[in-house]
Amino acid sequence: MKTLLFLLLIFISSTLKAEIVKIPFHSKALENSLIGTKSTRDIHIYLPDGYHDSDKRYPVLYMLGAYSWPIKYSERIEPMLENHKKNGQSMEMIIVMLEGNTPLRGSFYVNSQVHGNFSDYVIKEVLPWIDRTYRTKAQPEHRGITGFSMGGTGALRFAAKHPNLFGHVYALSPGMFDEKGMAKSYLTSKDAIKRFQTFKQKLATAKNPKAVMDAEFASFQGREIWNNGQVNSYSAYLMAYAGAFAGQPGKPFGVHYNVDPSQKPLWFRGFGELVELYSTPSVVAQLSSVRIDVGDKDDYIWITEGVLALKQKAEANKVPISFEVFQGGHSDKALERLEHHMLPFFNERL
Repeated sequence: MKTLLFLLLIFISSTLKAEIVKIPFHSKALENSLIGTKSTRDIHIYLPDGYHDSDKRYPVLYMLGAYSWPIKYSERIEPMLENHKKNGQSMEMIIVMLEGNTPLRGSFYVNSQVHGNFSDYVIKEVLPWIDRTYRTKAQPEHRGITGFSMGGTGALRFAAKHPNLFGHVYALSPGMFDEKGMAKSYLTSKDAIKRFQTFKQKLATAKNPKAVMDAEFASFQGREIWNNGQVNSYSAYLMAYAGAFAGQPGKPFGVHYNVDPSQKPLWFRGFGELVELYSTPSVVAQLSSVRIDVGDKDDYIWITEGVLALKQKAEANKVPISFEVFQGGHSDKALERLEHHMLPFFNERL
């Protein structure tokens, strides 16, 4: 009898305990990208305590990884949730963790010929699949989106363009330009631009484009991106950004604006349009809550200046956005911000 009771307690404990489910998800939207982005990608899903032992429906938080962040960042999130539960915060939500990596390190979560259709992957594939597969509260007031750096940029763009899906957004150190920001970014590196131009010339005349791209992108993989010098990382970023935002028919990577100044708006819009969107009252009015945090000395100075420019415009236009400007750089206090600011924000609102 004691043995049976012991086994029963183990079973109850195992079913009540929260878990992270790791699912390989095949995306039609990411098939046939120019650079060979993987179309089957892992999704990590946090299911709260007791999920399997009730008929209850749960709010959902979508979390987007940063540029170069592997999906294993979920390993950091789980202990944060456990810490909150130990302190009496239930954290009764489903959290869907995604990453936007490509052979160029980052997709920026938009549709593009180069990286694949990442917006469609998130909005048209993952989100409805989650609602079909799990017991979700499928209304915008119960659905939030967040992300760090590139993920924060993606979260802001998704929320602004799909307020019928997301009611709450929290962006941590999101990529953002004010009017002067692009001139201070890696997109102006002369050495990176030179490599970009040479790569495009090789690609345009190549009999085997895949071989050209494989050779070009080899130094961008894993730790190699940092081991091959600063210009190497600048080049990867420039190519990734160009592929996401500057492409046009017949020119998937676009034309750099220092070659053709008429292309400058295409390059600017990637980060620049967020200031315009979130300083527009009618855009933000469709969302229940918006919060952005940034370091006062972000390593990428255009991010600090872009967020501060938005803050000034939002306040002038009486747009209800909550800002936090902390002392530090891009990744400073990142784990603290995720655990003690971002998670409680959604726990209170979803």
